[in-house]
Amino acid sequence: MNLQSFRQNLGVFAGVIVFSFNVVTTAQTYNAPQVQVRVVFADGTPLVNADIHVLVQHRKFEGRGGKISRRTMQTDSAGYFVETLDRNDDEFYRVGVGYQGHLAKTSPFIFHEGQPQVHLLLTLNDNPVPPDRWNPDQVFTILEAFFEPPPVWAVNPINGHAYKRIRCLDVMDAMTLATAEGAYLVSINDKVEDAWLQQIFEPGNFWIQDSFWIGLSDVAEEGQWVWHSGEPVTYTNWIGHVKEVGNTEIKDYAISYFGGGWRAVGDEHSSYFTRAILEKTDMPVKPRSDEQIDAQPSGVSTPADETMSSQTRRSVQPWHAFGWAVNPENGHAYKKIRCKSLEDAKNRAAAEGAHLVTLNDKAEEKWLLGLFGNHLYWIGLSDAEKEGEWVWQNGEPVTYTNWGAKHSFPRSTLSPEEKDNAVMTFIDGQWHAVGPGDLLWQTTKTTILEKADVFVNPIAEEER
Repeated sequence: MNLQSFRQNLGVFAGVIVFSFNVVTTAQTYNAPQVQVRVVFADGTPLVNADIHVLVQHRKFEGRGGKISRRTMQTDSAGYFVETLDRNDDEFYRVGVGYQGHLAKTSPFIFHEGQPQVHLLLTLNDNPVPPDRWNPDQVFTILEAFFEPPPVWAVNPINGHAYKRIRCLDVMDAMTLATAEGAYLVSINDKVEDAWLQQIFEPGNFWIQDSFWIGLSDVAEEGQWVWHSGEPVTYTNWIGHVKEVGNTEIKDYAISYFGGGWRAVGDEHSSYFTRAILEKTDMPVKPRSDEQIDAQPSGVSTPADETMSSQTRRSVQPWHAFGWAVNPENGHAYKKIRCKSLEDAKNRAAAEGAHLVTLNDKAEEKWLLGLFGNHLYWIGLSDAEKEGEWVWQNGEPVTYTNWGAKHSFPRSTLSPEEKDNAVMTFIDGQWHAVGPGDLLWQTTKTTILEKADVFVNPIAEEER
């Protein structure tokens, strides 16, 4: 089948991977590694002879390394453009386009051996980004945000406050977005809070900048730094010389560098920084442990019927909760860690009185991806005891699954009987069974731990 026939009958044909509305249908070819993309509007009409913005991400399976490319291209008379990619056996890719505020993106995809050509059909959404957030200087910022899972609120068990990392166009845009959510740009009141933010919101995605806006400003009175929330400044972490010479009349706002400190920034650099962290103090948490549920007779209320007060949440000790983030929808705490292997992940979990993450529903999975990002993670699912009967490490019943299509992942020579464990993948959180020797077995070096008892009973604390 020639190219013209393909364009007329977009679908499955021997020799390529065909993505139609982000669904893999088949694959096999030995052509040069490239993607051929057709862009259409929501009603199926091709976008012809148009200038578009194209964003391509290359990412290592295990979550570190990779690159991103941004360019302006033009579709042809049938709505196509071609992008050549660098081939790497342990990378996945994602392609997105933008046209006058309309966006489209693929699910992450890989190249199998002998299958280096991919055909994509990208359908532009019919709810374009408003014009005031769309101009040539902001296109790729909007596209990068579009690639990422939606941001979520996470509660710090040390102080009971909730935080969310967002994309923004500049510091003023960040403040506007914060106000819309009944929040403010983050106030960092002590070294413990600063360290918690650095660990929880560490950029796990290679394209995320290593800095974020904080709510510190001296725009009202030069040299008098105040927090966006109105709190007094009780702690600072200026980078070296910034404390002495960085405070000038044109540098009225502050950013925090991951692994570093704070720096004053002026308007001329404001659009360079497109990350911010929001904070709010009134996020309700629904504490619900499985032990509490099982212990309650039918009809008796449980902590799930209530919310945990800020005073209760603030009672926890830093050494008990550092590095953990609480999901306000279930009260459970989660921590992303690096590990050498599955066995190492299990040992690390046991040492913290936790278990490898159990995914009970789609909402929990979306929250995890929104906080920690699309990576490869060991999860606590196994059928080692009885083939085909998957069970969670903590003994909970399997009430939700998200197995991905086999051809969406690197091929394996192992039989199903040899694949006794599972990873949550970069393919939008889909799961894949793995066994010793598989590529994903070897490259998965991250896991998510879970526990239900990070918040400490305030009465017990007072009695110590």
